[in-house]
Amino acid sequence: MNAMQPPQSIEEIKAGLETTEKGGVRQSIRNCLTVFQRDPLLSGAIAYNILTDRKDIIKPIGFHRESTALNDTDMKYLLLYLEETYGLTNEKKIDNAIGIVANENKYHPIRDYLSDLVWDGTERIRFCLRHFLGADADDYTYEALKLFLLGAISRAFQPGCKFEIMLCLVGGQGAGKSTFFRLLAVRDEWFSDDLRKLDDDNVYRKLQGHWMIEMSEMMA
Repeated sequence: MNAMQPPQSIEEIKAGLETTEKGGVRQSIRNCLTVFQRDPLLSGAIAYNILTDRKDIIKPIGFHRESTALNDTDMKYLLLYLEETYGLTNEKKIDNAIGIVANENKYHPIRDYLSDLVWDGTERIRFCLRHFLGADADDYTYEALKLFLLGAISRAFQPGCKFEIMLCLVGGQGAGKSTFFRLLAVRDEWFSDDLRKLDDDNVYRKLQGHWMIEMSEMMA
């Protein structure tokens, strides 16, 4: 089974669906899976996001959406589409097919972003803290930031790898510390400043799906 099979026309898909003895479309996971794999609108649309541990819709599928995460409203639209277009109405089997096709189409947005980067030969890390925060451009700040960034990259590609170092920025309000970490995260959804303490019962939930975490109220 492959979630990324070439799309077919709706009529071709209908002709290939399993039918009942009476000639109706069979309400099977296989038929639902065929639609999600071959439909010109749905093929390649649903994926499992390794970073957030959730199912995403990663391409336009005909209605307005605010985020990539597959939600209840999306499910209603998908159920309506499969019912009207293919006569598939078994919600549980449709949901099972979504789980299968998402599992076969996994992605990690940060890994994909980093893997696509091409260095232009310009040195940036050495002068980064000075440029954004006015820190000294010396060997210490260079090595500290380089180590932090290497740790962030390693954690993206090897979740849970040992990295027990935190980059601490000291300065008054308005110095740009939060903005700096937000910029390092590249995208707002990869940044969070919601974690206040590590013994929080919800610490895992607050870490999930983020790359850069700022503990702005941390006390020594």
